[in-house]
Amino acid sequence: MTEQIWIADLTAQHLLEWLKPPRAETPFAILERVDSIDFPARSEVIAPDQWLHGRIFGAAFELRWERRGEVYHTKLTGERDPGMPFSPWRSLADTETFETGSYLWGKDEVRIGRQLEYRAVPKGNGRLRLVQREFRRRSDGSLVSDRLVGMAWEAEL
Repeated sequence: MTEQIWIADLTAQHLLEWLKPPRAETPFAILERVDSIDFPARSEVIAPDQWLHGRIFGAAFELRWERRGEVYHTKLTGERDPGMPFSPWRSLADTETFETGSYLWGKDEVRIGRQLEYRAVPKGNGRLRLVQREFRRRSDGSLVSDRLVGMAWEAEL
């Protein structure tokens, strides 16, 4: 089965249903706003009204959201159809997947001004890395979309 992209505008209540702990299929989360970033553990409650945008992700799927007034514009990438109110957005059928990643800031980064806590993953050694899947067009290699699939410590890769 191949991954697909679905989009929907959700109410806060509907989004909260997706974010309820424990998030077995999406153990990782990144929450962002202008003055902060957070990496909550899967058991923590996420309050989307406190963040401009965020994402939950794991091997099964990634759900990204962005607050736009009273609604949350969402994009879900995964194999299973999430059902209503999501609708198909873009087919990834003519793409190839590539596993990539990027390293996150260290825990003690002077430029951030506070110690970062990566509660989404158990304590580990080395630097923390986001594991990302890119979907590239077969014909020319151009990037069509991407999604996060996990987080891992450098020593575990």
